[in-house]
Amino acid sequence: MKFARTCGICPAPTFQLVKPGTTVQLEVTVNLRTRVEKVLAGVVLAVAVSGTLKEAQAYQKKTTQATAAAPAPAPPAAAPAKPAVPAKGGSPTGPKPGNAGAGNSGGLSGRGRGPGDPVDHRGPGGYTNYSGRPGEKAVSVPGGLTEHRNPNGQTITTNARGEVRRIVAPHGIAGSTSIIRSARGERVVVTGRPGARVVSYGTHRGFVERTVRPGYMSRTYVVGGRSYAHMYREYRYGDVRYYSYVPGVYYGPRFYAWAVMPWGLPVRYAWYGLATPAPWFGFYAGYFTPYPAYASPDLWLTDYLLAENLRLAYESQQAGNDGQAPPPPSSMQAADSTLSPEMKALIADEVRQQLAAERAAAAQPASSNLQPAPDTEQVPPALNQKFFVVSSNLDVVAAGQACSLTPGDVIQRKGRVVMADGVAVEVVSSKAGDCAADSATAIQLADLQEMHNQFREQLDAGLQKLALNQTPGLPNPPVAGARPVADGNAVPAADAQSQLESQEADAARLEAQVRQSSGN
Repeated sequence: MKFARTCGICPAPTFQLVKPGTTVQLEVTVNLRTRVEKVLAGVVLAVAVSGTLKEAQAYQKKTTQATAAAPAPAPPAAAPAKPAVPAKGGSPTGPKPGNAGAGNSGGLSGRGRGPGDPVDHRGPGGYTNYSGRPGEKAVSVPGGLTEHRNPNGQTITTNARGEVRRIVAPHGIAGSTSIIRSARGERVVVTGRPGARVVSYGTHRGFVERTVRPGYMSRTYVVGGRSYAHMYREYRYGDVRYYSYVPGVYYGPRFYAWAVMPWGLPVRYAWYGLATPAPWFGFYAGYFTPYPAYASPDLWLTDYLLAENLRLAYESQQAGNDGQAPPPPSSMQAADSTLSPEMKALIADEVRQQLAAERAAAAQPASSNLQPAPDTEQVPPALNQKFFVVSSNLDVVAAGQACSLTPGDVIQRKGRVVMADGVAVEVVSSKAGDCAADSATAIQLADLQEMHNQFREQLDAGLQKLALNQTPGLPNPPVAGARPVADGNAVPAADAQSQLESQEADAARLEAQVRQSSGN
């Protein structure tokens, strides 16, 4: 599916300053914002090409020179630990609150060995080759994968080249540990047991999940030594149990109206101090181009959401590569993978719809409880969202082949029917090496809901920055009128950091055992 949109010659809108305290209907502000966005579309493209792409060329020149000066890396003879079986089209990799099973989190695409490449049992990023051992049962699974099941209860999944993509092993009482390696080198470790789960992306990033009371789950995130907690409420939809994000704060109606109201003039914003771009920005410059100027806060929120996902994607690769910067995509791959302005406009529409929904929820009296009781039948909010920004690694099967979706890719939900292999989706924008754009697949409902949760969480994080004036250069907002939500707040787990470190150490030992058992 291709997205194309032409604006033609649009009449130039006029701008008027609104006096403080003036109430403007949300529909009026959205219509005005839409007109402004169309007029700026050409400016966005022109400045993006002349500005940000120069930084991408400089970054590519720098990395090309470094590559020429460095010895050629060993070919990836051993690959990531792949998911236990991308069940009939999609298997979760993203973390799901309360799911004691091992989540899926690794990509499956990657370059194979070429003629004359040496066979090495340890490839870049710590990949491992595995050929099985006596007493194991080998079973072919969708996507060209093979599961090796041994008497110890372990399952080791490999691709057609024998590269390990996933290791699943029993852990404690009724628990399990999964190690998922992606094609780019990310390693995600998931340990789950009933009512609790730990997910780590290296020793300094991940989260710890636990039940705090019936129907409620808390998730303590650890990012660079800082911890914070989010809350989720449990519901069910048919045979599927899922968790929905509970905001920690609501804002006043004037603040939500301001978030979609055009400013008097477009405003430039320096993302992460682009005079010296963050490493992730240069790495994904061929895929993501921020707007050179913002006509309204919701457009800034759109770029913030995309930027956060791409930063996480880069840091996951870096953590899985022993802290080293991942190799940049080839110029041909980068040219084929671009997040178009039309696609960003569709994501911006989702941002505005979510802002409207949150504004409506915030308008309810604090004493009222209009939310359904936990564990009741409720249509997942994900089935009301059309376009999703992928927020964690997912292994899926498209056209009979295993491939990966990683943070920053964009998918479109194609229906509301929940089948055995999940909900039908189409990949509409993807980075080099991920599932190809326009490919059809299916994603489990719990994973789709997780994307919706992350969408809301990142949107709320952006709103908080705007409310606290932590966005230098952007116009000041009105008084935000923040109101805490009782069910949306929790105390972070004090031992979250130590749990991540312990899990990473256990995963390293488990991978070493698998290498040794296969004679590697």
